[in-house]
Amino acid sequence: MATHGIDPLQLGILRRQMSDSGIRQLNKHLFANVANGALEGISLLALLPAASTLATGDEALGIRFSGWLIILTVLAAITFYFRYTQAVTGFTATTDYMRHTHHALGDHLATLPLGWFSSLSTGGLSRLVSTSFVLICQILAHMLQMVISQAVSVFVILIGCWLWDWRIGLTMTVATPFIFISLAGLRAVKIRSDERVSATDAVLADRLVEFAVCQPELRAAGLTDDFTPLVEAGERNDSERLRDFFISAVVLGINGLLIQLVSVALITTAAILATNGALGPIETIAFIGMVLRFTQNLQALGEGYAGISVVRTPMKEMRQILDAPVYEAPENPAGVTEPGEVVLDDVAFGYEPGSPVLEGVSFTAGPGTLTALVGPSGSGKTTIARLICRFYDVDSGSVRVGGADVRDQSTEQLMEQVSMVFQDVYLFDDTLEANVRIGRPDATDEEVRDAARLAGVDDIADRLGWDTRVGEGGRSLSGGERQRVSVARALLKKAPIVLLDEATAALDAENEANIVASVAELARHSTVIAIAHKLDTVRAADQIIVLDEDGRIVQKGTHDELITEQGPYRRFCERREAAAGWRLTHS
Repeated sequence: MATHGIDPLQLGILRRQMSDSGIRQLNKHLFANVANGALEGISLLALLPAASTLATGDEALGIRFSGWLIILTVLAAITFYFRYTQAVTGFTATTDYMRHTHHALGDHLATLPLGWFSSLSTGGLSRLVSTSFVLICQILAHMLQMVISQAVSVFVILIGCWLWDWRIGLTMTVATPFIFISLAGLRAVKIRSDERVSATDAVLADRLVEFAVCQPELRAAGLTDDFTPLVEAGERNDSERLRDFFISAVVLGINGLLIQLVSVALITTAAILATNGALGPIETIAFIGMVLRFTQNLQALGEGYAGISVVRTPMKEMRQILDAPVYEAPENPAGVTEPGEVVLDDVAFGYEPGSPVLEGVSFTAGPGTLTALVGPSGSGKTTIARLICRFYDVDSGSVRVGGADVRDQSTEQLMEQVSMVFQDVYLFDDTLEANVRIGRPDATDEEVRDAARLAGVDDIADRLGWDTRVGEGGRSLSGGERQRVSVARALLKKAPIVLLDEATAALDAENEANIVASVAELARHSTVIAIAHKLDTVRAADQIIVLDEDGRIVQKGTHDELITEQGPYRRFCERREAAAGWRLTHS
């Protein structure tokens, strides 16, 4: 997307992320910037005739020195007004952009397909909505007005110099384009450098999050002082930042050199005109002062333009998030005709084109039954659960929940029918009771306690108390305890369909027995689809779906039916029974 070529100030992106009132404030801000720049240019030009009348005592353009003094005073007063307006409208527009963009991001993230988040850079998103977002707002509040005001001021001064003396105007006109051409070329180099830095920033942020989250594992392995991914990411980031610093220094240095050359050329022209008698001494001094101010404006214009270029990449990234497609709710959602039924019909799906994960998967999970998905890692068991929840859309075939294709249902309608227990459980930094109640916020205390008892959470509550905060991510609880809270949420919701992804993997034997019993009870009035590797879970299933490494169903039936067949399910059971007999002994 070549937005920076068409919209170098990124005004189009800014307006798309502002409210109507914010856009009006932005327009007022832009007008104030233009007016301020024009007035500054006119004020500088007015110094020339004012200096001429002061030196000669004659009129300039029919106005005496006192008249020019009044004009300069009025221009200063009007400029003060527009600078005040510039500051107020800039602040108002910036706060509107911040508020509207934060709300837009929050609302949009809440409607994105859940599968979108699995490929999301958590550290990158955190950096984008914090550090980068603040930088964008600073640019909007300060750099935008600098660029516009200085550009208009330079343009007005050029026109005025042509009117005052064509030789001066010609010199300035010839010199100025070189500055802008240089700015355009140097900006292109800087943009590429900023993109490389932004990419390494995102990787470094991810590695930092990973380093913090994985402290128990890293300490157990003795890698806290030498976590290679973090070290390498830091070294690459340092290298790119050093390179970017060097490029920035070169860019500003070349720009400054060109501006100084322009200053020398203009001052030399003024000296020649003074020598020839075209300019008087005071006029020459006034002109040199205007030249120095003119070159300062060019310098500020270059710096402001470079500042806006810096935020081009994060603005583009933020726009990509806001433009990420959502699953549009159907205008006329299909009704639920078969409560609790799940049907996969010839489903094919792959996360990447040309890399199928599931092929030709078809099965029906009837209401009130327990279906177990069995297969090696990577066979697509978790993918099936994600497709039922419509984290992703199938490539071909269909997934029907409650008698209707998931694509013909609204997100709210689908989620009302499904409860999920994930492999990686996340608990909010709230009380134990609040984390269970998330399953159904309007549940009574008795219902919360019943669900907690079935999932074994009451043991945790007896030890810690219901009002104990579990910490961010539930860090004060063990992995098995977090799993129990997740199961309690699903039990509390009482959805017609429950998906258990490795639900008993992190539980000890006693609590696993409690969960298996609660799942069997739940299956009396809900459809349960469980992904588990333990025999106690799958033996109780009404239907077992066996998948191979290619994501195809190779066996289907009950435990008693499949155990008599020579096939992957029998080998699965034999391996589990052999593993159950393993013991640690002293030699």
